Formats: sequence, C-alpha cells, structure tokens
Amino acid sequence: MKVRYHYVPKEDVKYCDEGFTVKQAYDYLKETGFRSIPVLSEGGKQFVGFIYKVHLLEYFVDEKGQDSDSIMPLIKNQDAYIFEEDSFFKTFLTIRRLPFLAVLNEEKEFSGIITHSNIMDVLEDSFGMKTGGYLLTVGTKEHKGAIKDLVTAVKDVNIEGLLTLDNGDQYIRRIILNISSEVSEDKLKKVIKKLEDKEFRVTSVDLIKKQS
Repeated sequence: MKVRYHYVPKEDVKYCDEGFTVKQAYDYLKETGFRSIPVLSEGGKQFVGFIYKVHLLEYFVDEKGQDSDSIMPLIKNQDAYIFEEDSFFKTFLTIRRLPFLAVLNEEKEFSGIITHSNIMDVLEDSFGMKTGGYLLTVGTKEHKGAIKDLVTAVKDVNIEGLLTLDNGDQYIRRIILNISSEVSEDKLKKVIKKLEDKEFRVTSVDLIKKQS
C-alpha cells in the first residue's frame, strides 16, 4: 500500500510562501484555523518546512518581533516529508508527534500532505468501518502458525479484514477478525465455536454498521 493512495492533494492544502512576513503568516493561520501549515517556495513547488502559530506568537511576544520580519528563521520540521511511492506504513514511524507530513513526488516537488486523519481512515478500513460486518476480537497463545490455524477455522465465511495486535508478545496475541455482516447469527455462533474448539478465545463480538 503506497502513500499516493492516501493523502490530501496539494489543491486542497492551505500553505504559505517562504516570502511571507510573520504578520502575513499569522493572519493566514488565523484565517484558516490551523495551528500549522506547510511553507513552500518556487511558486508552490518546493517544500521548505512548517510554520506554527505558537512560534509566531512567541516571536511577537517574547522576542518583540516586527510585523514585517521574515518567517524564514521560524520555519521548523524541514525534513518532515515522505514520498508518494513510500509504503504507507512508513508514516507510522515518521509522523508521530507531527501534525502532518508533506508528500513529495519523484521529482521532489510538493504533492500534498498526509495527516493523522488519513491514518485513521486506513485503520478504520482495517476494522471494517466502511464495509460493516462483525468484528471478532480473538485471543490466542502465541505460537507458530496461529494465523494459519485461525483462517483455516473460518474458511467457510468471507473474511473482510484481519488485524493483529500485541505483535512480538511472547505469550498472548489479539487478532481482530472482520466477517461479513451477511453471515447469519446461527452461522456466526458456529464460527465462534470452531475458533474456540481450536483453542482460540473470542473475547468480544461487535456489529459494525456499514458507513453510508
């Protein structure tokens, strides 16, 4: 799964030019309502970094900055970017406490941003929030072939998604199994019994309604 499938395109992104003064940048942040936006150069082609509202305020108050001063010394996170062709999961390691990441194309030009909301969308999709269905939280003792055993036990129903938690734990792993909501309650009970017969423990069952 690539970043290029899950980011906010440039035409939908609010940004400021590196030539902005601190007043221009502050006014624009107030207007947009964001606490931080990208700073671009060369007519919006090159990513320069982030400008934060809090840093502009500190500059005005603590350093007695002037309205006409350049924003250049206040730009942060110049390396907060990722490429369109990078794996989407790389964002988990990169974004962390940042509000977003800039996305660059293969020519290293600014293409857009990836946000925490984009990440949540992917996670929601993994949990079946878009397609709906039954979410089974399954606990198992960690052992070789655990996933294979689980899939084999439910091979006669349609699996919409599978997500594993506690990876690396030496003892217990939780597996989130998304099964189509078209499965009858009777069939669902049989699936649960098959899992428990294989020494899996179904700790919870949630019915997720399909998003309209």
